[in-house]
Amino acid sequence: MNLVLVLATTLAVLAVVLFALSRRVRTRIGIPAGEIFYQDLGGQPFQAEVLRSSLWGISGKPDCLIRTAEGVVPLEFKRSKKAPARGGIYPNHAIQNLAYCALVEDQMRVRVSYGLVIYAGQQVRRVEYSDANKRWLAEIIREVRYASGLSSVTRNHRSAGRCSGCGLRASCSERLV
Repeated sequence: MNLVLVLATTLAVLAVVLFALSRRVRTRIGIPAGEIFYQDLGGQPFQAEVLRSSLWGISGKPDCLIRTAEGVVPLEFKRSKKAPARGGIYPNHAIQNLAYCALVEDQMRVRVSYGLVIYAGQQVRRVEYSDANKRWLAEIIREVRYASGLSSVTRNHRSAGRCSGCGLRASCSERLV
């Protein structure tokens, strides 16, 4: 009986220590405190469903959603080991995160002030869901819709990595890999 009490006490102390360390890491890298209620990451306990917006005409699955006192914050984790310099963010990552902000706001009817892009190495970048960024998102959506109706589209980059992950690579005459 005494051994069970010692084991239970040890486990309780370990749980408190791990919780405190987790909170410290989240705070240090800039992830807001709140309830994680949605995840589309392998091996996670949540079932992620596709979010759809009839207002924007888009759909998608953010990596993670956190409910905070300010509203819901979409998080997108990127494998890129090297984030842009001086706190920057790659434009395609910003647009993706803005789309998740729009999806969350429209489908869940909750306030979204910003989203986060987290690069490997725990470099967090904040994407403001401002009126200017909403206009930028709308412009990009229009451009994508226009391009999807064309019989061919010109490649707009020189990155073999981007080509290797493209779903249109097999039919692209300008692919780099």
